[in-house]
Amino acid sequence: MQTNTGDDTVRTALRGVLDDWIAASQRRDLEALMACYAPDVVAYDAIQALRFTGRDAYREHWRMCLDMCPAGLNFRFQDLEISGAPDIGYAHGLVGCGDGTGGGEFWSRMSTGFRRQGERWLIAHEHFSFPFDAQTGKAMMHLQPDGTARTRPIPPDMNAVTPHLVCRDAPGAIEFYKQAFEARVMARLDSPQGGLMHACLRIGDSAVMLMEESSACQAVSPVTLKGTPVTLHLYVEDADAVFARALQAGATALMPPADMFWGDRYGVVVDPYGHQWAIATHVRDITPEAIREAAAAFGQPSRDGGLG
Repeated sequence: MQTNTGDDTVRTALRGVLDDWIAASQRRDLEALMACYAPDVVAYDAIQALRFTGRDAYREHWRMCLDMCPAGLNFRFQDLEISGAPDIGYAHGLVGCGDGTGGGEFWSRMSTGFRRQGERWLIAHEHFSFPFDAQTGKAMMHLQPDGTARTRPIPPDMNAVTPHLVCRDAPGAIEFYKQAFEARVMARLDSPQGGLMHACLRIGDSAVMLMEESSACQAVSPVTLKGTPVTLHLYVEDADAVFARALQAGATALMPPADMFWGDRYGVVVDPYGHQWAIATHVRDITPEAIREAAAAFGQPSRDGGLG
């Protein structure tokens, strides 16, 4: 559906700019695409940066987008409303975007401001956005214009890789993670016999699954294995405070927090159930070259005979 207000000639011209914009993006014609924009365009795109100021800056952003979609970008509008006056115009609606591969379409919100320059209408302002899930911080790109949500192969509250911990006394482990890492229980499934079959926790912005040790499921805990080759890396706002809280909850210190050459404040604990956690806060940004140099020096003998 399209709603139009204002002069029909202006409205038709504005719709023509949007149609040219769609056609240029579909055929990956960067110059034709940029010809739709005013030289001083200010754009709030949904990705990459808070703001793009000027056509040259926006050109590089669009170049990256087109390079990511070699089959072209297929845009279409829904609930588009266009209004115009002699020298300015405005459009807003929902815009669907597919990458030309048939891999699905996502919808975003769009608002566009136009300005007449001579005989031409150009886009002076553009804004795309997605709603986000307050719990995970993820963009809700699965929402559909009719208010439904497309079933996603990866659920919106999950990441591609999720640790699944096997614990001896999994209910006790849940309580530890709540105390040490402020975990929240998102799901819990108890067995008819009273044991824990499955639980899903959220620590920070990440999901962590766990279950009770079970020989029937060939699920063995670190306690039975007498160790673990796996370390879970946990980023937090204050590594020292979380490290101390983990020890107070019953963890064992393996390495006290220290400033590391890669830019993290970093320490390691083993929880009472045998799982090893690296607790880190990023405190300074370091170039890859500086990290390589520091890594080469790390492990070299120091004057006191230790490792540097």
